[in-house]
Amino acid sequence: MGLETGKKRGARRGLTFKVLVVVPFCIALAIQGVMCVAVLAGSETLEQMETDAYDLFSERVSSRAGYLENDMIFRWSDFDVVVDDVGGDIDSVLAAHGASATDIATGSDLSLAVIDASADDLLSFARRAEVDGVYLVLADGAVDPSSEGDGHPALYIRDANPKVDVANGSDLQLAACPISVARRLDIALDSQWSAAFPLAAEGEGQSAFYYRPLRAAQQYPDADTSDLGYWGRPVDLGWTGTQSVTYSKPVRDAAGNVVGVLGVEVRLDRIASFFPYLDLNEGGNGSYLLAVTGEDGGFARDGGVSPAAGQPRTYEVLTATGASQSLYVEDGSFESSLDEKGRMTVEPSEAASSAARAAASAAEIKLYDSTSPFASEHWALVGLEREDDLFSAAHLLSENLMKVFAASIVVGIVVAVLTAWLSSSRLRHLMGEVRAASPEQPISFTPTGIVEVDELSESIELLGSEVASAASRLSQILKLSDRSIAAFECNLASSTATYTDGFFDAMGLVLPPGTGEQGAAREDSLGGALPLTAFEQLFQSLCPRYEQEPDGRWIVSDADGRRWVRIVTVESDDRTRVFGLVEDVTDEIATRRRIEHERDHDVLTGLLNRRAFEQAVTERLADDPPAFGVMLMLDLDNLKYINDTYGHDWGDHYIKAAASVIERTFEGEGFFARISGDEFLVFVDRCADADGAYRLFDAFMRALDTSVLEAPDATVLKVRASVGVAFYPEDAVDFSHLREYADFAMYEAKNHRKGALLRFDPKSHERGAFILNNKEDLNRLLDENLIDYHFQPIVDARMGEAVAYEALMRPQLPSIATPDRVLLLARSQSKLYRVEHLTFFGALEAFAKHEDAACAATLFVNSIATQRLSSDDEVELQKRFGPLLRRLVIEITESDYSREMSLYKEGLARRWGARLAIDDFGSGYNGETSLLDYHADFVKLDMGIVSGIDVARDHQDIARNLIGYAHDRGIRVIAEGVETPSELKAVIGLGVDYLQGYLIGKPAATPPAVPADIQELIRTLAGTSC
Repeated sequence: MGLETGKKRGARRGLTFKVLVVVPFCIALAIQGVMCVAVLAGSETLEQMETDAYDLFSERVSSRAGYLENDMIFRWSDFDVVVDDVGGDIDSVLAAHGASATDIATGSDLSLAVIDASADDLLSFARRAEVDGVYLVLADGAVDPSSEGDGHPALYIRDANPKVDVANGSDLQLAACPISVARRLDIALDSQWSAAFPLAAEGEGQSAFYYRPLRAAQQYPDADTSDLGYWGRPVDLGWTGTQSVTYSKPVRDAAGNVVGVLGVEVRLDRIASFFPYLDLNEGGNGSYLLAVTGEDGGFARDGGVSPAAGQPRTYEVLTATGASQSLYVEDGSFESSLDEKGRMTVEPSEAASSAARAAASAAEIKLYDSTSPFASEHWALVGLEREDDLFSAAHLLSENLMKVFAASIVVGIVVAVLTAWLSSSRLRHLMGEVRAASPEQPISFTPTGIVEVDELSESIELLGSEVASAASRLSQILKLSDRSIAAFECNLASSTATYTDGFFDAMGLVLPPGTGEQGAAREDSLGGALPLTAFEQLFQSLCPRYEQEPDGRWIVSDADGRRWVRIVTVESDDRTRVFGLVEDVTDEIATRRRIEHERDHDVLTGLLNRRAFEQAVTERLADDPPAFGVMLMLDLDNLKYINDTYGHDWGDHYIKAAASVIERTFEGEGFFARISGDEFLVFVDRCADADGAYRLFDAFMRALDTSVLEAPDATVLKVRASVGVAFYPEDAVDFSHLREYADFAMYEAKNHRKGALLRFDPKSHERGAFILNNKEDLNRLLDENLIDYHFQPIVDARMGEAVAYEALMRPQLPSIATPDRVLLLARSQSKLYRVEHLTFFGALEAFAKHEDAACAATLFVNSIATQRLSSDDEVELQKRFGPLLRRLVIEITESDYSREMSLYKEGLARRWGARLAIDDFGSGYNGETSLLDYHADFVKLDMGIVSGIDVARDHQDIARNLIGYAHDRGIRVIAEGVETPSELKAVIGLGVDYLQGYLIGKPAATPPAVPADIQELIRTLAGTSC
C-alpha cells in the first residue's frame, strides 16, 4: 500500500516553484495595473480636481453676478421716492387744471404743464443717479397704442458722464422734451432731440420698456409700484446707435390711474464691464453672457436658472464678453443641459468651427420678487469655458500616471522572473535531500545559505520528533484542563468514530439519560470507538437544542436548559476526516446570559430597560412595521411624596406595583420598559385599530386604579400615573418622535389633570414648541421696541369721510409675525403688561407723527382687558400726549371681559377724556354684560358676523338685534371687516354708524385717505349723495 502510494505521488504533476512565483507576481502586477486604470478612470482625486475647477469657475461667475445684481437693484432701480414725487407733481397739475389722466395729449397745455412740473425732480434725480439716462414718458390719451403715432409727451435726459456730477450740468443733454421746458432748464439739446418721444407700436421690442410696466399697472391696480418695475431688453433708446438696458416703473395719479412710466437707462457696454472674460481664462478662451431665460418646460419659479436633469433650457443672450461665445450662440440664444455629473454644459452651434463642448455655470440675477408680474423672466449671468481648457490639469495628471504605471509593470515582471529562477534552484537541491532521507534515521539537511530555506529544513527535522509525541501529549493536556473536555475524530473512509478519555463525561451533561452509560461501556483508559452511524445518531438526538454562537461555534443544552456543552469541529483538507472538541461551558454560558439579562432589564422591576426597549421597538418598526401601534409614556404620580413620607423602600414597592400592572395588562400586546425612576414606556403593536387600543387602555387604567399598597401607618396608597399616548403611523413613524409626542401628551395630562390618559395633540405641541423656541425673540422684540404701527381708517356710514383710525400692531420679527403670536408668547411668560405699555406708548407716538394726515381724527388703540397701566405710565402718557388722549378710544375685546378691569378701564378713559369701545361684539358670551359694565361709547360688530352678511340671513338677524340693542343705549356701532360692495350695502341698510375694512381702506404706516370712489359709493348707498 505504501509503495503504490509512493508511485502515485511520483507520477503527480503540478505547478513548479517558478510558475508559483512568476505567475502570481505577474497576475498581481496585472491586477495592480487594472486597478490603477480603474482607479484612474473613476478616481475621486481626478474627479475632485475637476469638481474643484468647476466650483472655482462657478464661484467666479456667481461673484460677478452678485456685483451686477447689487448695482442693478440698489443703485439703478431704487427710485421709488422719485416716482412718488413725480406722481405728486402730476396730481397737483391735474388738480389745478381740473383734469384727469385721460386728458393728457401730446402738445397740449396740460401735457406741457405736467412735464414742466416734473422736470426739476427728474433733473435732480439725473444729476445724482449713476445712470446713462432718465426718462418720463406720459400716456397719450389720444394715441392708439397699436400704431406708432407722432410720439408721447416726455422728458428724456441723457447723462454723458454718469460717474461724475458736473456742477454746471454740461454732461447732461435733453433728448426729448417740450422746447419751453428745455429753455427753462437751460440744458443743451441732444443732436437727436425731439419734442415728443416716438414709440413703436405696442408689441414690438423697441417699446416694451414703456408698455410692459404700463399694462401691468393697469392689470394689477392694487399692486405696489415697487412690484411693477420692469427691466427691459437692450434697445437703442436715444437713437444714438448705442444699446441700453432700461428699468421702468409706472406712475399713478391720486385716483390710481396710470399716467405714464418713469425709468432709467444703462448702456450695455457699461454693464458688460462688470464681467471681463479674462477673469475666467487668462488665455482669453472664456466668455460671459448676460441672458434671460423663462419658465417654459416646467421650470420652477424658485428653482434657479440652471437646467434640470434631462431637461435642456434655452437662454436669450442680451450681451456677451469674450470671443469664444460665438461658437455656442446662434441667432441670439443658446441651449444648455446637465451632463451625467450634474454640471451645466453647452454644445457648439451647427455653424461653429470647433466641436469642443463648453462647461457652463449660470448665476441668477434676482431682479424680481415672486409677486412681480414679470417674475417668470429670470436674468442670469452665464460663464462659458471649453471643457478641455477648464479640466486640463486633471487630464494631464491622468496621462502621466498611466505612463508611470505601465513602466512599473514591465520592470516588475523582469524582477519576478529573475527572483523565481534564483530561488527555485536552491529549493530543488533541498527536495533532492528530502527524497533521499530514511524514515528510520535522524533527518539532516545541507545548509543552502538562504535563511528561509534553511529554516524550512530545520522545521522538517523537528517535525519528525514532534509527531511521535503529539498523540500522548494531547490526552495529557486535555486532562490538565479544569473543565470537562474531550476530543473526537470521525473517519469517513473507514466509517468509524474515535474519542478520547472523558468524552462521555462531557457529553453526558446534555445527552438523554442512559446514552452516557452505553458509551462508557465501550470505553477503556485510552478512549473508545463507535460506528460512525451510531456516533452521528448521538449528535442528531440533540438537534432541537443546538444554538449557534456569533463566532460560528455551536452550543447545546440539556432538556432543562441548565447545562451547556460547546462543540467545535474542523474538517481535514481532503475532507475524509472531521476532528472535534467537546467542552463543558455551563458556567461561561450562565454568566454570559445573566450579564445579558442585567444589561437589557431593569434590576428593580425586571422589565426591559431604556436601551433594550428602544432597540426592540426600532427593530420592529424597521423590519416588520405593524399596521397600527401606540406608544404610551407613563409617569407615576405621588412617588416623591411616598419617598419623602415613608422612605425609598416604600417608593420601590410603589414602582414595582405599577410595573406589575403594566406587565399583566400588556403581556403579549407589545413591549414595555422602565426608563427612569418613575417613568415607563409601552409600545402596543397587537391592536388592530384605535378602538381596540382604547379598550386596552381602559382595562389598564382600571387595573391601575384598583392597585393599592398599605403603608406602615395603615394609609392606603393608590397607584396612580399620568399617561400620554401617540399613535403609529398617524402621529409619527419613528421611535424618537413617537416617544417625544407621547412624552409631551403625558406632561399635558400631568399639568391639567393628574392620573389621566391623554392623546397627543399636534396643535398643542406646535403651540408649546412655538412658545419654547421663541422666548428670546419676544424679549428682543420688547427690549428693542421692534414694532411698527399701521393705521386703518374708520369712516362715517353716511358721508364716507374718515373720522377715526385704528392702530394695528405690526411686529418686525419674522418669527413673531402677528399680534396674536406676540400675545401668546407674552401670556406664557407673564409679560402682557409690557405689551400693554408698548401698545399705548407706541401707537400714540406713531399717530402723533401723522396728525396732519389724520386731520384731527380719533385714534382706536387695542388694550388688553386683563392688564392695567401703572400710575407712572398714566402720568407719562398725560405728559407726552395730553391733547391727543382726548381723541383716544380704548378698544377692548368682548371675549376678554372682566368686571373688575371694566371699572379700571372706564375710569382711565374718563380721567383722560377718552372713550371706550368693545371689539368683536357678538363673538362671545359676554356681550350684554360687557355693555352694561363698560358703559362703552362704541361697539364693533365681529368680522364673523359681517362676513357674508349680504347673503346670510342669520347674520343679518344677529346684526339687526345687536345694532338695535346698542342704539337703544346710545352706543354707536362700527361694522368691521367690510370687504365687498355687497357687504357694504347690507350693513349700511342695517343702520350701522361707521364702517371699517379692506374695501374702505387698507392699513398703512401713514393714515390713508378714503378713495373718492368709495366715498361716493357710501353716499349713494346711504342716500346722501348730492
